[in-house]
Amino acid sequence: MMDVQLVRPSTKYKEEYLSFYQEWLESNEVIVPWVITKDPRDFEGMLHFLLNNEEGIEPRKVGLGIPLTGWLPKQIELWEL
Repeated sequence: MMDVQLVRPSTKYKEEYLSFYQEWLESNEVIVPWVITKDPRDFEGMLHFLLNNEEGIEPRKVGLGIPLTGWLPKQIELWEL
């Protein structure tokens, strides 16, 4: 059985995230959830935004709970689960 763990956004996963983001853009699919629409070209700025959201510092839509972002750093094929 494979150990699967969500991690907090970090520069450690920058290359994986940028690859994931580019693949999604190239697919022309609708990007959901909204947090993925945050442009990662300024990766450190994006991380700062995400962590500030968790702490309630960045403005967010009224009526929504605190957004927590977790990443699954290893790409897993469905048949592995």
